[in-house]
Amino acid sequence: MRPIAHLADRDDAIAFAAFHTLAAPALRAAARWPLLRARHAGGACRAPVGTGQCAACEATLDDLLLDSFTRLRSALTGPLPTTRSGEPVREMASLCGHLTSRAARGEDAAALAGPLAGPGSDGEPAWLRAARAQLVHYPLRHLEERVRREDAVRRGASARPDRDLRQAAWAAPLRADGAVLDLLILAVFRVRRGVAEPFDVPGDLRERHGLSRTEATRRMGDALRALREANPAFFAANIGEPFPEVAAVPMADPQERLDAAVDRDAARASMHRMLADRANDSVHRMERRISYRAVVAAVCAVGAGRRADPVTVATMNLGLAPKPAGRLVRRLAILVAAAGVDWSEQFTPGTPSGGSPGRSARRHAR
Repeated sequence: MRPIAHLADRDDAIAFAAFHTLAAPALRAAARWPLLRARHAGGACRAPVGTGQCAACEATLDDLLLDSFTRLRSALTGPLPTTRSGEPVREMASLCGHLTSRAARGEDAAALAGPLAGPGSDGEPAWLRAARAQLVHYPLRHLEERVRREDAVRRGASARPDRDLRQAAWAAPLRADGAVLDLLILAVFRVRRGVAEPFDVPGDLRERHGLSRTEATRRMGDALRALREANPAFFAANIGEPFPEVAAVPMADPQERLDAAVDRDAARASMHRMLADRANDSVHRMERRISYRAVVAAVCAVGAGRRADPVTVATMNLGLAPKPAGRLVRRLAILVAAAGVDWSEQFTPGTPSGGSPGRSARRHAR
């Protein structure tokens, strides 16, 4: 048996072993959904081998556990943490008082780990309720937003993109139109949150600026292109490609999609920017374009009545989970329908990028 009194032992190694036994299951369970939403858009999070979560989430859990342990040890050996009014935190005082009591010497940390991970009940000891609040819930405050921000900064994005758009000198032209500024802030945060349709403008924002759905979609595309021209590095880090190109066409409303399909030239321009070779392409961008061409090829095959599975192609070539792959395929299908299957086939594997659509059509006709 490892008594919970060990959490107050002078030896950090003994104390941490008992702390891990007691608190780790509860902390892991409570952090699961915030981490899935922040890092995996609600999808699965699995370890490459065996059980557990991905390396990034496991590292976050380790940090949370260590931070919680350090805070408890500080309270046990020094002054208690205080509230904003300067009063000692009563829950921490209750917990520390119990851990140093005689009763704690006979209570098994492993046996109490399950109740600590549970939702709590009216009849549970006050110290256990305090432990749940201070060792589990307190370290997870704002976890979802914090992880999103830290991950974004790690990949080169802005910690406060809304502040940059509102204050940075390079963004001054974008602030000339209030609608453009609001649309860009919306897009940046929706991309960061992994929203299914990050560039679909919600009704309240359309109403605020007096925009129809069609006009709002067009303005969003214009705003994204203006952002890319104003600061390509900010755009790449906070928005990425090819989403803005895709976003210029798809709509949530079926009639809007039919309206967008009429604009064939805009769809073709979007696909050309997304899929055509460029002289200054990096190896990474070239590989991404090739992967997207494979998905477009599968979409074209379905559109031409041939057997294909674009979602599977997207998961294999782009490393996407099935749901994000399905959303991407739907966006690409709208573009292909608008641009024309025959025209779109010029970008499929085996056909030179930017080649003659006529040759592609003749090949399909045969």
